[in-house]
Amino acid sequence: MVFTEVIDAVVRGSMDAEPAEPEEAAAAKPGAVVATAEVTLPSLSVAVTAETAKAVAEAPEEPGNLTRLVLTPLGNRPYKAPEVVPAWWRLRSTHDSVSGLFDTLHLVRRTRAAQHNRTTRGRLHSDAQDLLRAAIVFTSAGLDATVQALIHLSVPVLIAQPGTPRLKYESFIEQQAKAPHVDEDFLAALKEQDPGVALLDLYVVSKTKASFQGSSDLRDRAGASLGISNQQIPKARFAALDAFFTARNDVAHRLDMENVGQSTTKPLTKIRAQQDVLQMCDQALLLVRELIKETAVNLAASR
Repeated sequence: MVFTEVIDAVVRGSMDAEPAEPEEAAAAKPGAVVATAEVTLPSLSVAVTAETAKAVAEAPEEPGNLTRLVLTPLGNRPYKAPEVVPAWWRLRSTHDSVSGLFDTLHLVRRTRAAQHNRTTRGRLHSDAQDLLRAAIVFTSAGLDATVQALIHLSVPVLIAQPGTPRLKYESFIEQQAKAPHVDEDFLAALKEQDPGVALLDLYVVSKTKASFQGSSDLRDRAGASLGISNQQIPKARFAALDAFFTARNDVAHRLDMENVGQSTTKPLTKIRAQQDVLQMCDQALLLVRELIKETAVNLAASR
């Protein structure tokens, strides 16, 4: 029974006002947006009992009273470090794409509620769940593209001066040279007219040829090669993305199907909450933003 039906069932007298339409309001905390409803109660000609108040409080929301998911704004890009600009625009493009998916999710839920005259409480429909999964995949793909571009353009500058990036590059060369079976690509690089350039290209490719498989992989492969210290981005900040990478793998490799090994007609599918997906995507994109900004700092110090 919706709000007005609850009132009508208890009070048959006249009403001085109609219920106000629900309004959406953004939460103060970044990355979190919740919908609130402000309702103007009708002026009743009879006393409202405790049972009436309870029924009104427990009445379901009207269709259209939805939560809109909004990512934290990225702010301005770093300046005086042209090497990070391509990575920054890839991050912006990813941010826009994921925001578009969240806007589409909001529209789909609003349309479905209006068409079927239903409230928006309860489990999300399958098409809404697919949009949440798409947001996870888009965020992951954007993370890979952005960080790979950051490494490609920043590492050649960073290794020119003493520091962690240079040490990581030298360690890579030593490992290749001392390997029991020397890689053919490494031998080919040594035979180039300018081995230094070829070896640097080989090193960069080794850091960017595959997608990042977890928070530790992102920290060890990207953070270390870019000279990101624990003071700049703590290890715990990377570890906070563990849930995101787990979700990415579940969606990308199994489409969130949980009983893939069982001979059932219809596989069970993981149900994802909107706020959980928003938080995971937001954390991932903000960490990439931090990587770009701290890399810009390291580039400025290396000049």
